[in-house]
Amino acid sequence: MGKMDKTQAKLTFDQHRSYKPQEERLEHSFPATCETDTEVEPDIKKILAAMQHSLAKIDGKIDALSFQMGRMNERLDKHAECIDAMEHRISDLEDDHTATSTSQSQMDKTLAAFHAKVEDLEARSHRNNLRIVGIAESTAIDNMEM
Repeated sequence: MGKMDKTQAKLTFDQHRSYKPQEERLEHSFPATCETDTEVEPDIKKILAAMQHSLAKIDGKIDALSFQMGRMNERLDKHAECIDAMEHRISDLEDDHTATSTSQSQMDKTLAAFHAKVEDLEARSHRNNLRIVGIAESTAIDNMEM
């Protein structure tokens, strides 16, 4: 980049000062009654029709997705109901298990007390047994006299 002379600098400054956005420049570059409008109009209509067709396809796909989402929400609601019912049943079973465990531990204590009592009674009954020494256990019936 070399040095600019005064005319180039003035031209660059004027271009910069008169800068307009591209939309404004395009708007003023072609008059509305230009022959290019009639030439471009069929192409614009084709593009517009293609865009409308694409939008219709997209709308159809969105409708299908909405329907599927609705079905998934219904299934999710059913699953939530089933899970709630199962949680309730599990809670009831846990409560029953707690009550049964308490009852079983009380029964185990009672059974242990009964075993101790039976052993005590057996020991007492063995103490009261009479022992007769010198008599044979098997005696003939005809030898017995009264």
